[in-house]
Amino acid sequence: MKTKNAPAKAVATDEAIEQVLWDCLAEIPFVEKQKVEQRLIADPSRPEIVARAHIGGQERLILAEVKANGQPRLVREAVDNILKYRQTYADAYGLVMAPSFSPQAAKICRQEGIGYLDFSGNCLLNFDFIFINKTGRSVPAPKKKNFRSWYSPRAERVLRLLFMHPQRLWKIRELALEAHATPSQAFSIKHHLAQRHWLEDGKQGFRLARPDLLLDEWSENYLPGRNGERVFASSRSVLEIEAMLAAVCQEQIIPYALMGFSAAMRFDPLLHYDRVSAYVLSDLSKVISSLELSETNGKGNVSLWIPYDEGVLRGAEQFDHAKVTSPIQTYLDLIGLEGRGEKAATYLWQNFMKDKWTPQLAAA
Repeated sequence: MKTKNAPAKAVATDEAIEQVLWDCLAEIPFVEKQKVEQRLIADPSRPEIVARAHIGGQERLILAEVKANGQPRLVREAVDNILKYRQTYADAYGLVMAPSFSPQAAKICRQEGIGYLDFSGNCLLNFDFIFINKTGRSVPAPKKKNFRSWYSPRAERVLRLLFMHPQRLWKIRELALEAHATPSQAFSIKHHLAQRHWLEDGKQGFRLARPDLLLDEWSENYLPGRNGERVFASSRSVLEIEAMLAAVCQEQIIPYALMGFSAAMRFDPLLHYDRVSAYVLSDLSKVISSLELSETNGKGNVSLWIPYDEGVLRGAEQFDHAKVTSPIQTYLDLIGLEGRGEKAATYLWQNFMKDKWTPQLAAA
């Protein structure tokens, strides 16, 4: 972005971001800009932008975190950072800035009392006696209209492998072989990621370098509705149902894995859920009869899902008596569920996925 009238890019310069903030505040007659401090060196203890403005004769601090996109995971990270900064900057107002914000991300900001501002000027600022809510300003449409078709089941098989082995260097043929895809499909995926500068590529092979950005794009285009769900009722407890499901699937050699919240409970011991959800890759008749389940048209306490692709079960992990979906699949199943689902997915990323990648993500 060379001038404030130029189309917004995915990542703006520090000066352009600063200008977006002042353009927003400049529309209020009694706001006088004073000073903006940009964080030039990565320092997790300081916000990226500290703006000092005179409002109604009083100096007010605005702490801004800038993110590469406005998806819920990154926005929640920014909100958490701002809440920590407030321990040093008392009474400061927090603001998240990004090229655009999803409705879910904007709701997260509102719930936490944090403002948001996109690079086109759409915003919500609500502090002291100031209330600014701007919507409808044109946001440059990301070139993603073909992304959903790009995220086919075979492509997703390749992506799961890249996520499951963060430090491994891949060659096209071995990646295709292990993912049960064709070399041309693996090459197409590599090209797609390389165009976005999300790969590290060298003589020894390539690996995913920006899992955070890929995960945002993938989750935005992920279609859980491709799975088929059947709902049942059972008088047994959650633990009894899970143990019986694991036993019958092991005996009958039926691929399965607990999914959604049933899987997330294994990663986060503070999460509780009174329902069993599982992927089962076969005819469900044996499972239904063995567990003595009664199918319902309304609410039940057991959901059995027939996955759209066997790759959904790739990387399933054994926890105590049952298998659960991999962290990446559990994340995809939960991130689209507003509230508890989104929080559980963010917990997975922060505690079971992010640290497996290079330290450069800490400053992303």
